[in-house]
Amino acid sequence: MADLTLVDTTLRDGHQCLWATRMTTPQLLPIVETMDRMGLQTIDFMGSVHFDACVRYLNENPWARIRAVRERVTATPLQAYIRSKCALSFELQPDDIANLWAERQIAAGIDRLIGFDGLHDIDNLEGALCHAKSLGATTGGWLIFSGSPVHTDEFYVAKAREFIDRCNVDFIVIQDTSGVLTADRAATLIPLVKAEIGDMSLGLHTHNLAGTGQTTYIAGVEAGVDHLYTSIAPIADGNAPPAMQTTVRNLRYLGHDIDIDDDCMAVAGRHFEAVSVGGGFPPGRPQDYDAGIFDHQIPGGVMSNFIAQLEVAGLADRLPEILIECGRVREELGWPIQVTPFSQFIEVQATYNIMSGERYGSVPDEVKQYALGYFGKANAPLDPDVMDRIVENGSPDIALTPPVPEPALPGLRKRFPHADEDELLLRHAFPDNLVNGLNEDLTSDQSYVDADRPLLFMLRQIAARPARSRIVVKKGDLALELSV
Repeated sequence: MADLTLVDTTLRDGHQCLWATRMTTPQLLPIVETMDRMGLQTIDFMGSVHFDACVRYLNENPWARIRAVRERVTATPLQAYIRSKCALSFELQPDDIANLWAERQIAAGIDRLIGFDGLHDIDNLEGALCHAKSLGATTGGWLIFSGSPVHTDEFYVAKAREFIDRCNVDFIVIQDTSGVLTADRAATLIPLVKAEIGDMSLGLHTHNLAGTGQTTYIAGVEAGVDHLYTSIAPIADGNAPPAMQTTVRNLRYLGHDIDIDDDCMAVAGRHFEAVSVGGGFPPGRPQDYDAGIFDHQIPGGVMSNFIAQLEVAGLADRLPEILIECGRVREELGWPIQVTPFSQFIEVQATYNIMSGERYGSVPDEVKQYALGYFGKANAPLDPDVMDRIVENGSPDIALTPPVPEPALPGLRKRFPHADEDELLLRHAFPDNLVNGLNEDLTSDQSYVDADRPLLFMLRQIAARPARSRIVVKKGDLALELSV
């Protein structure tokens, strides 16, 4: 019997980190039945950012994506997320929206829901996680790892206990969004968390930004982790989680029994190679060791989008100094973990500080709201001088005391009397023009299946390019020539 299980996060974290969450439903549908036969513990599938990408960039109804995959995946649980009380927003939402968010994901076909909050403020998670549990979902709690004076082993042990006592979760995952959990730290942290949670399953999810993912996984397994999060190459490594292929090979070499179907894993890898080529997406690559990540700790998906934004603004050459400023801002703001939405807040404030030459002379609304507790309790007190500058230079329209969100569903139902609850959640989060006319017909794009027939796939790719009068393909003694 296998002593370790794997969670596949290619369809969620993999393309989120490497492809800005732009893989379409037709691109992923042809392979999900193969993934269902792979022997995975879970398919990690949807987060709030995937809903956002579907609506804003892909013109897809994200609820239709879940239903389409659920129809094809019948044996493996599908996993999604409760991000604080935010649902599909960065701001904390009223309880009726937070509870409906959990409820509708379960109704669409999600089996497992993980709750996480960038401040580990369980007040923001208890209601929705308990509601999800009452509806029959398996629930988990994320311990988001970070390197700081605040985030000690004892901090994470206490938060694991709080998830269990207050939210009645079924499992715990140590989530290393920034790839800064080293093998040495894993060796001290994991046994303490395991001792606290007892027989409950403990997962480990890292990213390869610093080039240490595989060594961290090996150390984590030796310390008692029960399941690991991996992505299928080429949607793996670099900013993304470690490659499943490499993880399986390493763990088997070390004597562990991993019940993964190698043939299915290979077919999935070829499929995603075809998606990478056909969609023009860059493949993930193994990362060299990067010491700088241990300072700024910006996670992979956020970093790729940040670099793209700086390039558009003509500021790409300022990236090194902005990253240094990110580390400084994070300390001054009380060590928030570099996870959405706080990573974005830190990036923008650091960029303002560098470009204006006056630190905290300009303050985004979200940074002032964070400082005043709009998102929950900070991990540590903010620098008093910085706090004064934020309050003084931030928008005067932001109240010094956070308001309590009023219930939203009555107003939404009155405004959209013919909308179902899935649509109401989308209407609440996105402009009407983006929600109107979202594509519901998300059928498979079979052209990507040709990865299993590489010659046919290559010829179709060539045929799609500008006309050529002569094409020659050679392999060994075989030569194929096509002429017009």
